[in-house]
Amino acid sequence: MEAIGLRIPFIEALEQRFRVVLASASPRRRELLDRLGISYEVIPSTFAEDLDKAKYAAASDYVLDTAVQKTTEVFHRLKGESSKPLFVIGADTIVVNSRGVILEKPTSRDDAAATLRGLSNAVNTVYTGVCVMIDTGSVQPHVVTAVEATGVEFGELDDAMVDAYVATGEPHDKAGSYAYQSLACFFVHRIRGDYYNVVGFPCARFFQMLRELHAEGVF
Repeated sequence: MEAIGLRIPFIEALEQRFRVVLASASPRRRELLDRLGISYEVIPSTFAEDLDKAKYAAASDYVLDTAVQKTTEVFHRLKGESSKPLFVIGADTIVVNSRGVILEKPTSRDDAAATLRGLSNAVNTVYTGVCVMIDTGSVQPHVVTAVEATGVEFGELDDAMVDAYVATGEPHDKAGSYAYQSLACFFVHRIRGDYYNVVGFPCARFFQMLRELHAEGVF
């Protein structure tokens, strides 16, 4: 059954005033954003995502700065060509293991396998940074940001389980080398926090950001 978008009046006000852009190619983020019924364009960021992790005191700072940089790149690329003011949505998701190591997308099958073994019988934390950059007519755009964190507790993963999962190909484009919403659901005992944050987009937090922007009169 096809999902029906949640058509709330202030969503229509947003669409009427702004050109809404999702600065991400993630199909998971698109699927979740579709549920709000927002009409938007998908224009992925070309930001290299090469920030030096060592310069950040906390993983939350790193993921948020990456989200801001991705959003900024798309905003400035489109600003001169857009007939309507821009409303650009960007996000970035990382996984931090129990030792505090930031885990992004694996570089190889071996990397994915090593990452998964490190998640066995431990709690990892998924962070998603969200940035909304809005052209309000001022010299500088109006920027709103948020970070959501969710704890994910894995059960034991033996070598056979890791090898079988890696062989599916699912880990290769996933932060932390797993997709809880898919096959990794068999490995996760419980989560603490927003499920959709683990998927890659914290829906409730983003919705609250929109409500606050509407209350401020941005749209």
